[in-house]
Amino acid sequence: MKKKTFCIFNIIFPLLVGAVIYWFTSTDVIFVEAVRSILGRPIHTGIGNIGGGIARLVRYYMSDILWAYALVFALYLAVGSNAARVKTAFVIAVVFSAVMEVIQLSPVIPGTFDVIDILVEATAEAIAALIIKKQYEEASNI
Repeated sequence: MKKKTFCIFNIIFPLLVGAVIYWFTSTDVIFVEAVRSILGRPIHTGIGNIGGGIARLVRYYMSDILWAYALVFALYLAVGSNAARVKTAFVIAVVFSAVMEVIQLSPVIPGTFDVIDILVEATAEAIAALIIKKQYEEASNI
């Protein structure tokens, strides 16, 4: 698979899956409220009270994980897709994610500040960077 196609897939697919997760589990987030206002009707998810374990992971963290992962691939394409730029994309993504989380402490962006969000997003960004690095190295060896 070509490197650019690989990156685009790793941007679009996680974003779409993250959006679907938000759609079905988080009717109170900005993204879902914006879609609802565009459609002009309420969103009925059928999801009741979220319990523990996997349900909490999916509800509170999975979309952020997927979007942070996609962010690294998008930044990698934006800063120049070569092996030296993986670290740059990773650092920008981690800083951006942390800043967005900290901004939630102010009334500028409504949300709930959560240190665990920063940790899981940084982990997802690290995984994306490792995948890019591995993919780049494999493409270079061919």
